[in-house]
Amino acid sequence: MNGDPAAPTRRTKYDELTGPALDSRLWEPLSFGPLVALEPEARTTVEDGVLTVDIPEFTNSNPDVQGIDNSKHVVLSTQGFRLPEDGVARFSVDLRAEITGDGSGDYRQGVAAFIVIDSTGGTHMVFDILSMGDRFFAEHEVLAMPGQENPFTRMIEDPFFSGRAGGRPDPDFRHCSIEIDRSRENVTWKIDDKILHEAADLHGLPEEVHLGFGIFTLVPLAEGKGSNHGQGARASWRDFEYGRPGEPG
Repeated sequence: MNGDPAAPTRRTKYDELTGPALDSRLWEPLSFGPLVALEPEARTTVEDGVLTVDIPEFTNSNPDVQGIDNSKHVVLSTQGFRLPEDGVARFSVDLRAEITGDGSGDYRQGVAAFIVIDSTGGTHMVFDILSMGDRFFAEHEVLAMPGQENPFTRMIEDPFFSGRAGGRPDPDFRHCSIEIDRSRENVTWKIDDKILHEAADLHGLPEEVHLGFGIFTLVPLAEGKGSNHGQGARASWRDFEYGRPGEPG
């Protein structure tokens, strides 16, 4: 039965985040063969339902592979989530972020991410919400993997979004959600339940996705400047949830 997107969503929490450490049964770092996308000086704390990653200064880099250079600190769920063929799947988290050591206002120098990714099914599609703290972006991506003929990374920011969204209940955290409707070939990115971006006619959406969190830079290697110049990040996530709108609780 198709769920009504306007109806209440039955939400299931993926991880209670009780601490004192991140549960390795539920989460694993992104790896590129022997390389693991974790900043060596990152401090991860899990307490009272909140996960925080504090990176004083980025050090991970790669001068040859853009995706590895981008991925400063990335962790994905060990569980995959099947997407229904006939309705909407909704994934959400509360996110707050601060990028330190860089006052340029350039999002490429550092963003915190809520990640929804096809890491196993072969579409290599990514649907993220990225934050610099006071600015949020929808990211729509097809990863540049071997055999992928048309990779892309699209960053979408609506400069008037905050005015339309109005006030929010928590001045620190913003509620970020991504809704995927395979039957309608549609993906919607939301902040505090207001639409930030919507993409239609997305043929071949994945059958299964994983959730994740991370810290990225997006500095093109072609610029030859390197992606690290003393900047760091502190970000927190809480209430990783998934569900289907219109299903009873």
